[in-house]
Amino acid sequence: MEPNPKRPDTAELIASAGVEEAPSARSLELWRYRGLLPRPERQRGARARWLYPVGTERQLERLLHWRRRTRSQDQILLALWLEGFPICPERVRRALAGFVSGWEKMIVTETAGSGPGEEAALVDGLARRVARMRGEPAFPRAARMRLSEREAACGYMLATVLGLDEEIARRESDLVHLERMLGMRSGHDGGLSAQLGLREPGGAAMRLPTPTEVRAAIEEASAMELEFVRRVVYVLLFWLPPLLPVLLGDQAVKAAHLVDLVTEIFTDPPPAAFPFLVAVPLVLLHAKDPAIVELQTHLDSLDPSAVGGELAKLVATAKSAR
Repeated sequence: MEPNPKRPDTAELIASAGVEEAPSARSLELWRYRGLLPRPERQRGARARWLYPVGTERQLERLLHWRRRTRSQDQILLALWLEGFPICPERVRRALAGFVSGWEKMIVTETAGSGPGEEAALVDGLARRVARMRGEPAFPRAARMRLSEREAACGYMLATVLGLDEEIARRESDLVHLERMLGMRSGHDGGLSAQLGLREPGGAAMRLPTPTEVRAAIEEASAMELEFVRRVVYVLLFWLPPLLPVLLGDQAVKAAHLVDLVTEIFTDPPPAAFPFLVAVPLVLLHAKDPAIVELQTHLDSLDPSAVGGELAKLVATAKSAR
């Protein structure tokens, strides 16, 4: 790093984006107001210049990258926060709360008009629609499946998203199809999911947290807990693809579909996934899940800059042991 890194003024910051994507001064003002960029500070001395913090050019570069992927200010804010840029924790909390509110509105909209006993028909109808979707919002296609199997997989996933416990229990056998859709089952013997213990008798079914659980976790999380979750998701985003084949060991061949899917998703993850990626560990932390509490204890003992080194050593050790 330079002894005295240069701090850009507004004109230099705009120029750093290049001719094609150069934002206007008005856009910079809006993004500062939204918390997506830091505010400049007045330079001391004879010249009255306003200078941005060192590194703002890189933050603007990533902001423009995510803006090409989504127009959601909240999703862009979460993306920048996860990448380690200086984003106010309270803005992160508000962005996550907005995600939960949207989730709750979706549930109300989709379940409007359906009474007791009609949940099955509701989920089936949504599953048929989602199973036929293509493009980024669609569920992944890690394996070739019959349409009926894909509908069953989507039905199980939607039952968890809508928090319909009775439907989750009734569709337990459809978890097999969801595992195949996610690349975690390559055959009829259970494949990777069985090896990982995801199908243990009496074990908890795969499910997402409910909006109520996420809202409580967001409201009660401290700034330190939010930072811990950010670090966990950062590790997930940047280290899972190279680590997964090593950690799977002999199961890597059976998990080829999953490895390909994870690599594709995490190389440039869809911004809409960020709220979910943050919500799941946040809820586990709020519930004092033993595994994530142990992870928190370990990460708290590390300097943030040392996490990458620890993971690199893990990869090298695992490779040499094989």
